Amino acid sequence: MFCENCNEKIPDGSQFCTHCGTKQTGNLAATQSGAVGQSYQPAERISSPPVQNTQRPVYTQQPHQNSGDLDLITMGQYLIMFLIMAIPIAGIVMLFIWSFGGDTGPNKKNFARAYLVMMLIALGVAIIMSIVMAIFAAAMMSTLYY
Repeated sequence: MFCENCNEKIPDGSQFCTHCGTKQTGNLAATQSGAVGQSYQPAERISSPPVQNTQRPVYTQQPHQNSGDLDLITMGQYLIMFLIMAIPIAGIVMLFIWSFGGDTGPNKKNFARAYLVMMLIALGVAIIMSIVMAIFAAAMMSTLYY
């Protein structure tokens, strides 16, 4: 006996094909295994519904456009900021104004805040190193005899 769908040889009396799994009606199987002189005609294939070809939406990144509300800092402005920060008291005052002022752009504000944090870390390290050096100097002085 042969399958009505894929024409593979299957056991006689099978209700389903062991190769493709389609149900056998038995009409074509009887004629195929019948007379020797008859010509063989394959069974008509059952067409499956077409698969919908869905396309994914294409997302492209828009080029960055400088809008009017974005305050970019130029190289000249950075140089002026560094010169102002080099002045001992005025530099620290200006960093606080740039960090917490309302009319300062986001780039300058973030830079000033980061610089203040770095100054606080450096001050903490300097205090710790001064304490360690003072302890070391006191230990050295206590061992000296005149």
